Amino acid sequence: MDARTFGNYLSRMRKAQGMTQAELAEQLHVTDKAVSRWERGIGLPDINTLEPLADALGLTLADLMHCRAPEEADAAPTVQLEDFFTMLRRQHAVDWHSVRTALLGLSIALALWGVLACPGTIAVHWYGLGDGSFRADGWMHSLVIFPLCAGIEFLSLEIWNSFEQTGYYRRWGEINLFIIHAMSFGTRSARWMKVVLDLLFFFCFGFVVPFVEAWMIFLN
Repeated sequence: MDARTFGNYLSRMRKAQGMTQAELAEQLHVTDKAVSRWERGIGLPDINTLEPLADALGLTLADLMHCRAPEEADAAPTVQLEDFFTMLRRQHAVDWHSVRTALLGLSIALALWGVLACPGTIAVHWYGLGDGSFRADGWMHSLVIFPLCAGIEFLSLEIWNSFEQTGYYRRWGEINLFIIHAMSFGTRSARWMKVVLDLLFFFCFGFVVPFVEAWMIFLN
């Protein structure tokens, strides 16, 4: 079974329940574009989404993973689940949704700490002097800069989530993995490339702002 087979089955079961892609997406807390990608065989739902997806379609988890209608369950032979989980191995092993939630919480906590620990105007920019020391030349009120940082963190995490849900990030990763395989670097290199992509989004879209907040608190 491949992703396209699963997509066709998902589309059939959704229509049998009389649901639109948007209605199914709302129940799963994902975008309708994500559901559309699954049904077109471009991607697969995360492992954590399988059980809610089965419940939303009125299926058992086994029926969903075997791509069979409920009436076929009794007549269907026992099939190993190895192939299905092999397909899911390319999905994220890390629950990035929880990571994003934790990063947003960290940013808000640092913002509150910064407002309380650094009341009034604080330095937000420094330039180097010839003797190796630094001098501040940019100032903002802590009630402005720290809430602004928390807002930027929220927007960054939303962009990251949007890339993951719409699949552009995942598709770019799959293209790079294909190139690596084509160049005969092997499966291990392909896995490392995926790790690099995950870490790139983590640091660029999630970690930078809390780091800047902590650095400003430290310097002030």
